[in-house]
Amino acid sequence: MTDWDKRYQEGFYSGPLQPHQLVRRFWSMVPEGRPVLDIAMGTGRDLFLFAEKGCFCCGLDRSWEGIRMALREAAERGVEIFPIYGDAYRLPFKKGSAGAVLVFDFLIREMMGDLPSLLSPGGILLYETFLKHQDNVDGPHNPDYLLHDGELIGYFRGLDLLFYEEGVYLFNGRKRAVARYVGRKR
Repeated sequence: MTDWDKRYQEGFYSGPLQPHQLVRRFWSMVPEGRPVLDIAMGTGRDLFLFAEKGCFCCGLDRSWEGIRMALREAAERGVEIFPIYGDAYRLPFKKGSAGAVLVFDFLIREMMGDLPSLLSPGGILLYETFLKHQDNVDGPHNPDYLLHDGELIGYFRGLDLLFYEEGVYLFNGRKRAVARYVGRKR
């Protein structure tokens, strides 16, 4: 099992704290007054934009070190976020409560069906994670955490599709094979 605290302490996640491109592009579609939930929030980089816009932001992560880093950055920015130490296998959020659910660089297939139920009507799901092609980019990875082509879009057929793409893209000087999805709950 991965020691997430150790990875944070060793600087593995010491990259930029700007939000992912999907967040920058689609943040304005999130219904006002609804909470934003970030599953596997890490350092909180995607929550800060929403917190700066006045949204109630809650993130789930199983790394105390990642949570500590997120809280420190939030304090430096003068915003509030509300982290929860927990496991994505047991999502601790009320169904129908979220204006947005964010998931980046994380995959547990068993939780996929639960994500749309967290959204309030009009709520937005933003999801981006790695494809099996990532093995061709930078070596072998655990296949449990890599998507097949076309897999991500299949999990969210009950949502209105706003955006979807798959490909190999350059992020901060590194190639990444990813699927990106944005959908809205009716």
